[in-house]
Amino acid sequence: MSQASILSGVQGLKSARRALLVIAHPDDESMFFAPTLHVLHNQGAVVRILCLSNGDGDGLGVIREKELLAACRVLQIPTQNVTIVNHPQLQDGMARAWPAEAVAHQVEQQLKQHPCDTVFTFDAHGVSGHLNHRGVHHGVRLLLESQGRQLGVQAGWQLVSERLLHKYGCLLSAPLSALLLRPGQALVTSARVWASVRAMAAHKSQWVWYRKLFVMLSSYTYVNRLQPMALG
Repeated sequence: MSQASILSGVQGLKSARRALLVIAHPDDESMFFAPTLHVLHNQGAVVRILCLSNGDGDGLGVIREKELLAACRVLQIPTQNVTIVNHPQLQDGMARAWPAEAVAHQVEQQLKQHPCDTVFTFDAHGVSGHLNHRGVHHGVRLLLESQGRQLGVQAGWQLVSERLLHKYGCLLSAPLSALLLRPGQALVTSARVWASVRAMAAHKSQWVWYRKLFVMLSSYTYVNRLQPMALG
């Protein structure tokens, strides 16, 4: 097995050549989507990241923008492929609900400027239930269901939110995910754990003890289970 591979999946994931990952905050890419990013890099896909806020909830937005670019360098994503949005309706905050229309507009503009065949984002629960993560899902879903194919998107994938025991299953994550895999879902895994840790560590302002523990124990460091999204 290569350092990052698709254990189970469908052609829509394996054929991704121009991929867009839509996230809510700087560090989402490293905490949750690293296995998917490793797989995309391995298969030669051009990866872009659209981050819909600069994570300014604690007044650290400028710092966190720089940290995201540093993390993307670790993940071998060129800095010119990273777009960070700072919009009044899309501000970082646990209690801030993001309008689906505002999210959809930002993603639409990104896809028009940089066409992509595959889009990745959170599912409706957003891994942790964070309102911003959930808002990203609803906005991406709104866009893909209304005009995904018109924008050239051939596949959309949402990261499955795992239950608590599975979420912190560490090295047992891959076999557990394989057991839970449903028809149509894709399962990607990565042995590049150190690269994922280094990417998260690049977010120095966020690299506190509980996030260090999260990265080591979290299933999302080792495996991503992906569910297809409907396209219209």
